[in-house]
Amino acid sequence: MRVAFLACIASALPACFPTPSEKFACESSSDCQGDRVCDLGYCVVGQRPPDGGGGGSDAPSVDAPPDADPFEAIKQMCIAAGYAVDAGSGGVYRAVATGTSWTNAQADCKDDVANATHLIVLSTPAEVTFMATKLGWIGLSDRAAEGVFVTVTGETGDQRPFGNGQPDNGGGDENCVEMISGGKLNDDQCGNNKRYVCECDGKTSAP
Repeated sequence: MRVAFLACIASALPACFPTPSEKFACESSSDCQGDRVCDLGYCVVGQRPPDGGGGGSDAPSVDAPPDADPFEAIKQMCIAAGYAVDAGSGGVYRAVATGTSWTNAQADCKDDVANATHLIVLSTPAEVTFMATKLGWIGLSDRAAEGVFVTVTGETGDQRPFGNGQPDNGGGDENCVEMISGGKLNDDQCGNNKRYVCECDGKTSAP
């Protein structure tokens, strides 16, 4: 293979060079040359597994570089849409200081990058700390069923540091959740105008 490749270089024939799709398409790492591994159907620069395994396209490569991570492209799209990486949490967010209703806030976030952005979901303690510096609507509500709070992404196990006596469904119609001072959550009427934070994590959301 190397001899043939050198011969091609010496002859400078354009036909010697395959198109990018032909050159990098693969089914397993055995189809790749040099230090490339097969990831998501293409040979990318990376490190082969210690056992020399195939590392098929349906299995993530060992020490996969950024170009093998589908979220890297999504993150760049979000950054182009005004998002920024938070050093503390590692998340990608866009904070909006203008107040609006919960449904409008979620719609605005969801419209940034298709199937990738939404109102922030507090997945980690670090995100709680981050949101405590911003305040406003988060992607949590019990709009569908009273008392059953769900995230806009359908995630479970998220952080829910409700304040004392909260949620209380005050007035019988507080179905959307906000972050208030002190890093605590409070349920409030969804139609109230509040600031909010959008999150880019590549997850689809509803509504």
